[in-house]
Amino acid sequence: MQSLTSRGLVKTQFSWQYYYYTLTNEGLDYLRQWLHLPTEIVPATHKKPVRPSRPAGGRPEGTYRPPRGDGYRRGGDEGKEGGAPASYRPTYSGVGRGQPRE
Repeated sequence: MQSLTSRGLVKTQFSWQYYYYTLTNEGLDYLRQWLHLPTEIVPATHKKPVRPSRPAGGRPEGTYRPPRGDGYRRGGDEGKEGGAPASYRPTYSGVGRGQPRE
């Protein structure tokens, strides 16, 4: 690696006690020539991933999207069960800020 780095074929990055090596375009050409590889062969990191196409008839970009109508995270039902009654007032006593005043 040191000889490739000194020739400028590899870029070295040191972080958190690890060395990270990145092959430059010149290094890629050098390895192709040294390994006798055709130019059609490209490293997987240089290939762009193929994104699946969106289905036709989808929502056009920038159009209004109405909010969800199920009351999710919007306060929803006012009379929901399982909560504490309105008259419930907890008292805190003991150490710290909840200590009763004298």
